[in-house]
Amino acid sequence: MLTGSELISAVQPWLHLPDEPLPRPIRPGRLGMNDVRNIMATTDAFRSLDSAHGGGLSRRAVVGQLHDVTLLATHGRTSDEVGRALFVAIADLASVAGWMNHDVGRHSEAQHYFLLGLQAAKQAGRDGVGIAGHLLNCLSRQANHLGRAEDALDLVQAAQYGTRKLPPGQLRAFLSTLEARCHAVLGHLPEAERALGTADDALAAGHDEPVPTWAAWFDEAEYRVTAGVCESIAATHDPHRALRAIELITTGTAQRPVERVRSRAFDHIALARAQVQAGELEAAD
Repeated sequence: MLTGSELISAVQPWLHLPDEPLPRPIRPGRLGMNDVRNIMATTDAFRSLDSAHGGGLSRRAVVGQLHDVTLLATHGRTSDEVGRALFVAIADLASVAGWMNHDVGRHSEAQHYFLLGLQAAKQAGRDGVGIAGHLLNCLSRQANHLGRAEDALDLVQAAQYGTRKLPPGQLRAFLSTLEARCHAVLGHLPEAERALGTADDALAAGHDEPVPTWAAWFDEAEYRVTAGVCESIAATHDPHRALRAIELITTGTAQRPVERVRSRAFDHIALARAQVQAGELEAAD
């Protein structure tokens, strides 16, 4: 696992270096946009399995798919436009591989795939800015999970810097919400409140923008629950915020789509924590 300055150094190339040329194919072959769409459809299917069941059962299949698709990208012949779209698809597939490894506690492998995806996003040039922001979000969420809040904050701020020219929408909203969580963990409560306000504005402003599948999970329900978790974390510094956490998590859970079963389970765990903080032990039980 990379941590601290080593981890930040690993993501710096995406932020500062100019676009790199696409790799030259070393054997004949022709890839078209239909191939890219098929890869994206497969990635969406794996993402759905991960959302429903976690990554334990599908992890090896995703890693195998990622290996084969990466070979296509480096050995196949294609146009520049299709090549950049292909690298965006690889970056997205790598994010799913990373989360599936994270699900089963293989954290160094998860970080490896997130960084691999960031490298693919770099190859995609401007087309890869959004997915790169998502991958930095993944790295930040992983660092948060492992108790490395300062690394998480550095990563999410790097993502915000790198995607600053994109229009408001889901990406900016979930990055700002994640920033709020990092600040809450570190006890920076005014900064956490400011970041949640930014997330709220970005989510409201982005309703007319097309949403890529890797960002579609961050809907109004996800925002409310995540904001509630931020308030619950903040309640460790200011106990009065536990009631606000309960209100937000309850509202978000009620808005969850029926098929998001695993998310609803996590919602109830978060709600129980907030109820314990508020002294509502019977409700938490």
